[in-house]
Amino acid sequence: MRNARTGEDGLRGTRELDAHAAGQGKRTNGLGKRAATPGAHAARLRERTTEPGKRAATPGAHAARLRLALDCRPRVPLGHFPTPLSRLKTIERHLVKGPLYLKRDDLTGVSLGGNKVRGLEYLLGEAQSRGADVVITGGGLQSNLCSLTAAACAKAGFRCVLVHNDVRPEPGAIAGNMLLNNVFGAEEVFLGQVSEEERAAAMEQVAADLRSQGSVPYIIHNGASTPVGALGYVEAALELLAQSEAMELHLEHVAIVGAMGGTAAGLVFGVAALGAPFHVHVISVEYPEDELRRRIADLTAGIEDVLGLRPPVSPSQVMTIHDRYLGEGYGVPTRESREAARLLATREGIILENVYTSKTLAGFLDLVARGVDGLDGAAACFHTGGMAALFAQGHL
Repeated sequence: MRNARTGEDGLRGTRELDAHAAGQGKRTNGLGKRAATPGAHAARLRERTTEPGKRAATPGAHAARLRLALDCRPRVPLGHFPTPLSRLKTIERHLVKGPLYLKRDDLTGVSLGGNKVRGLEYLLGEAQSRGADVVITGGGLQSNLCSLTAAACAKAGFRCVLVHNDVRPEPGAIAGNMLLNNVFGAEEVFLGQVSEEERAAAMEQVAADLRSQGSVPYIIHNGASTPVGALGYVEAALELLAQSEAMELHLEHVAIVGAMGGTAAGLVFGVAALGAPFHVHVISVEYPEDELRRRIADLTAGIEDVLGLRPPVSPSQVMTIHDRYLGEGYGVPTRESREAARLLATREGIILENVYTSKTLAGFLDLVARGVDGLDGAAACFHTGGMAALFAQGHL
């Protein structure tokens, strides 16, 4: 970790380091409880969410209830949290906008990092609570979930089986996440070119075979975009609020990727449960707005059931979904996403990949540049990782 510089920049650097350090030790292994963090910025939004004649709950009370609900869920500590909230000073100068921040969830501390680590803490916690000894998940050859599940299972002591809807690659073609799957000792099943539904059925068959052998399997379906898998980003809302307050940012806008919806739904629910200290901009990289909205709505309803907690603000009110950055569709880079990736690399020394993070940053920077939805003050964008896939993509 770099030392803070002296002078005005040094003061900002010290705040950033202090905010990062302040969160260390708050995450426990289940033997203790973490302190609730009050949400100072939520106070000014309280009036619109309070029924006439009733006293508004304090921001700290919302945070305390959310903290308690999360602490009631089983969790396996995996990552290094809080992840840094880094200021993008050279990009601010380039856009003549700001202040702008990047929430570095590419630095979650397992394998090459990424957003899936947060959800895997709760998924493996549930697996452990059910007495599972083997975890099964599935995806394509370059699935970030697969490689991070393999790494998390290695750390937590689970056997790991990965089911791929693709053919086995030639030995010389093993790269990116496929290489990491081997490194972490995962067992792999290759189904060939089959649908996601056929892959899901194959995962169930693998689980049945393992049960017949005396194992206790736990399946992670749907790219971990489940209510339990989304809890990691409910947690991230608390973490971001604590950092923004410690750094005195007055952060009001946050951008995050929208793919299958789990990551976005978790953050949206967490922000709503805190009383809307931020507005969440979901940058779709896979689905049109209506479909992604439906997925997020289903997931936030599921999160409410899992936590037994109803947010004081409707999750739908704290987000805007942007699908104009999809381009030709999922996995196809756009000119703007390539430019955003090169800009971040050449101005900040931070890398993105082609499928998720580059499109998310491109959308975020465009919204900031145009001042959309009042996005002209302090704003942050989540960097959700996926760096291993870049080495298989081979280009930006």
